[in-house]
Amino acid sequence: MALRYAVLGLLSKAEMSGYDLTQRFTQEVSHFWNAHHTQIYRELQKLEDEGLLHHQVVEQSDRPDKKIYSLTDAGLEALLTWLSESPKPPKMKNESLLRVSLFHLIPPERAIAFLEESKRAHQEIISLMNLWKQEHFPDDHPVPQEIGEYLTIEYGTRFVQTWIDWCEFAIGVFSKLR
Repeated sequence: MALRYAVLGLLSKAEMSGYDLTQRFTQEVSHFWNAHHTQIYRELQKLEDEGLLHHQVVEQSDRPDKKIYSLTDAGLEALLTWLSESPKPPKMKNESLLRVSLFHLIPPERAIAFLEESKRAHQEIISLMNLWKQEHFPDDHPVPQEIGEYLTIEYGTRFVQTWIDWCEFAIGVFSKLR
């Protein structure tokens, strides 16, 4: 359900094609919300069917025609209504933690190797996030129109850093077990 609001929210900033929307989703939303491009395109169709957005076809001579989507007044109203609702507790679904909960089934060396690999992967992610943040907020001060992007990239960075710190903690726990 929230994917619709992510799509509406991105379109509230600018009109864009489905491809551009998918790219912006990856850049601005993926550190706190995941969606495959096929899900985004399906959601665009649903939102258009509901009258929350519409599209214009732009003819291209060297490529297939593309649809440029924009928010309707009803789409903006739906987005603002959703924003005014009370927050709900977040749902957690973490495959890595599910694996960790089953570490009793594997040798400690394999568990430590998993944690080390996960830590490295998260360090790469945080490096990319920091590059994006430096590119978009070089002086570390957002303008009012970009406050959402600034706050969510900061949250995402802290979230990933917490995972890295937790991996170090968990590896330390294993070393005490020996």
